[in-house]
Amino acid sequence: MSGTTTPSGTPISSLPQASAVSGTDTLVGVVTSAGTTQAEQIPVSVLAQGISQTIGLSDAVTAAQTAAATAAAQAEQATENAANGVNAARGKASGVAALDASGNLALTDGAVLQSALTVVPATQTQTATLKPLLTLDESAKVRTESEDIALSDLATAMQDDDYLTVLGGAVVARPSATGTVPSDFAVNGNVYVAPASYISNPTSLPSGLSLDADTGIVLTDGSVFFPNTINNIGVLCAVSE
Repeated sequence: MSGTTTPSGTPISSLPQASAVSGTDTLVGVVTSAGTTQAEQIPVSVLAQGISQTIGLSDAVTAAQTAAATAAAQAEQATENAANGVNAARGKASGVAALDASGNLALTDGAVLQSALTVVPATQTQTATLKPLLTLDESAKVRTESEDIALSDLATAMQDDDYLTVLGGAVVARPSATGTVPSDFAVNGNVYVAPASYISNPTSLPSGLSLDADTGIVLTDGSVFFPNTINNIGVLCAVSE
C-alpha cells in the first residue's frame, strides 16, 4: 500500500468507512519500530493500549479508583465514629437524650440504659402527666422553691402554713379560712345535724354553714374548712382520723 491508493489501485478515499470498531478489529498501517518501517496489521485493542500508555490514562484511572476507595473508607469510618460518639453519650450527663423502643426516656445506670420516665397520655378529663418507671427510694428528693426535700421527709416538710394532713395522712392545701364545729351539733351517722335553736336563728351558725330547715342537716358552701370534716356534695360530714 502506497500513496493514496491500495495495491489494487483503489483510492483510499473511495474505501467504505467503518461506523464502529471493536477491540478485536484490525487496522492496517505503516509502523516504524526499532529502525524498521513496514506495513503491519494493528488490532484496535493494541492501538488503544498504546494511546492509553502514552497519555498515562491507565495510571490516572488507577489513581482515581484508589482515591475513590480511600474516600469511601474514610466516609464509612467517619459515620461509624459519629455513631459510636452518639451511642457513648446517650442518656448521660452533657450527652444526648435516649429513648427506648416505647419512646420512654432512658438513662444509664453506669453499664446499660434503663427506662426511667414516661408520659401518661392525656384523656378527656385529665391532662398528660409524667410517671417514673424506676422505683424511688427514700434517698430520692423532690425539688421545691426553697430546697430539695427527701421523699421520707416530704410529709413533715409540708406541714407548714400552706399544707396540712387530713383523712389519714393525705396532704392537702391549707384553706384560707378555718372554723370550729359547734359542740351542740349532733352527728347522725356521719352527717352533722343542728338543734332547733339554729333553725329558728340561722344567723348564729358559723360562717360558711347553713341549714336544711326541714331536717336540720348542716350544709357547707366550702368557703371555710372545719377540721375533721368533709364536704360531701354540700353536706357537712364528720370524719375520723
